Amino acid sequence: MEGEIIQIILRVKEIIVYLILILFLIDLARADNYNKIARIIKILLFPLLIIFNIHYKKINIGLLFAAMLINGITFYLTTPSDITTVVNKAIFETSFLLIGILKFVVIAGVVLSWVYLFGAKFYNSLTTLIQELYENTVSIFRSIIPPAGGFDLSPLVALFVFQLAERMLYVFQSQYFS
Repeated sequence: MEGEIIQIILRVKEIIVYLILILFLIDLARADNYNKIARIIKILLFPLLIIFNIHYKKINIGLLFAAMLINGITFYLTTPSDITTVVNKAIFETSFLLIGILKFVVIAGVVLSWVYLFGAKFYNSLTTLIQELYENTVSIFRSIIPPAGGFDLSPLVALFVFQLAERMLYVFQSQYFS
C-alpha cells in the first residue's frame, strides 16, 4: 500500500515537471501565450509561476529552478543522500526530461508537416503549439544547414544533436554516480 502511494506521488511529480518544462519551452520560444493549451498549463501552474517568476534576459529561468527543485525534493525523499548528490541528480533528471521533450517536439513537428503536406487540414491549439515549438527549435539548426533542393535536413541534425547531448549526459551521470 505504501509503495503504491509513493508510485502515485512520483507519477504526479513527473506530470508537474513535464508541464513546467513545456511551459518553459513555450516561454523560451515566445509562442502564442493566448493558445488554449498554453493558457491551461499556466492556470494549472499559477502558484508556481508566482513563486518562481525569475527572469534573466527575458527568459523565465525560475521554471527551470522549479523543475529542478521538485526533482531534487522527490529524489531526496525517496533516497536520502548528501546535498551535492541531490542537486546533481536533479540537474541530470531535469536535463533528460527537457531533451526528451525537445526530441518529441521535433518528431511531432516532422510528422505534422508531412500530414499537412498530404492535404490534411486539422488545425487546433495543440497542433499550432507543436508547430510553433518545432519551428523555433529547428530554426536554430536551419540557420546552420539551410534546405537544399526542397529537402530540409535540420530536423535530422536537431535529433542527432539532442541524442548526442543525451548520451553525453548519461556518460557524465554514470561517471559521477559510480
